[in-house]
Amino acid sequence: MKIIQQAAIAASALALLLAGCSAAPAESPSVAAGSTASAPAESTEPETTDDPNVVGINELPVGDSGPQQAGDYLEVNAVYFQAIDMEHGTMAMPPASESDMHFEIDIKTTEKAKDIGFEAEQFMPYLKITPKLTEKNTGKVVELGTLMPMIASDGPHYGNNIKLEPGLYTVELSIQSPADDFMLHTGKDTSGVKGRFWTEPLKVTFDNFEWDGQLL
Repeated sequence: MKIIQQAAIAASALALLLAGCSAAPAESPSVAAGSTASAPAESTEPETTDDPNVVGINELPVGDSGPQQAGDYLEVNAVYFQAIDMEHGTMAMPPASESDMHFEIDIKTTEKAKDIGFEAEQFMPYLKITPKLTEKNTGKVVELGTLMPMIASDGPHYGNNIKLEPGLYTVELSIQSPADDFMLHTGKDTSGVKGRFWTEPLKVTFDNFEWDGQLL
């Protein structure tokens, strides 16, 4: 009987020893009781990519009319900023040193332009855009000729470097149809478009363009 009791006691002791060995390891001393570990905080400093040799551009609106729809297919906006240097091949463009400003027309397509095969908010090439500026106090008319297609870091647009006397102007744009420069698929198949380009020049007006004559 005594031998059986001794064996039982020994078995109990062995069970307690094994339970102690299988217990979870103690919490790392680097994590204090009641606290939670966290990942290292990310730096909030912005990346510095500015080139000190590059001058910033500040686009200003031409007048107070804002972006406007022209016909069914175009949204048109007019802005200006300091004259810039351009690489222009054989096209005659005034250098920045002989200009007052860069005059820019931004064009993007509307949802309706899907009828002629364009997605919305695309640039439309082959446009001939002619601005006419009328000084509101004197009635003097300034013709800027046809604006040229060009590409900047933010995408393509129409524009040119110009000189302009100080004054308060109404700016009228005439946008000719590019129908002569595009061929449209019109067959009875899935490649055909259901829309057609406009036939008469589109007219858009930007009012109250005030220019103080200060070089930008």
